[in-house]
Amino acid sequence: MLFLSLLVLVLQRVFGQVIRYHEGDDVFLLTTDSLVTILGTFVTLLSMGFTIRQVSQAKNYTNQVKLDVRRINLANVIDGLKSAQEEIRRLPASSQKVSRGVNVSELIHKIRAQFDNALGTLNSIGPDAGVRALLVEAQTKLNTYEISWHNQVPSAQSVHELQAKMQDAVSALGTTINQMEGKV
Repeated sequence: MLFLSLLVLVLQRVFGQVIRYHEGDDVFLLTTDSLVTILGTFVTLLSMGFTIRQVSQAKNYTNQVKLDVRRINLANVIDGLKSAQEEIRRLPASSQKVSRGVNVSELIHKIRAQFDNALGTLNSIGPDAGVRALLVEAQTKLNTYEISWHNQVPSAQSVHELQAKMQDAVSALGTTINQMEGKV
């Protein structure tokens, strides 16, 4: 506001009260008020362009933050699934091959906790739906194994299928992260 007041004073001193603007044969009389209005309109348009640019940059920044949060969440899911893979490798394929100190129920509980974490992080609709479906299938295999374990006939097939599903999920998530980072 101070800037506009100073501008009006300068314009009045330099040009007087009325500024003549010639265009061809027409003569327009521009008063100081008209000049201030024109200048104000110009400054407003300039400010509007600057604001639009800032909003665009803020939106890009917001999208980048969302992408980074998703990438971090997927990386955490991968870490959990790799941990679950280690636990799955310790599951006995037969009741005679139980390693000393291995508590199968505890292993199943740890694996299930990793499934819960991953399934809670991945959306059932959207780009991660395929991976989530793999994890649901793997969870079903884990449940099948748990039932067979309690019936004293653990299913080696369930363990192998569970490992395969987990590896597919880890690979798919790794590919997704690489795509997000532009590596693929």
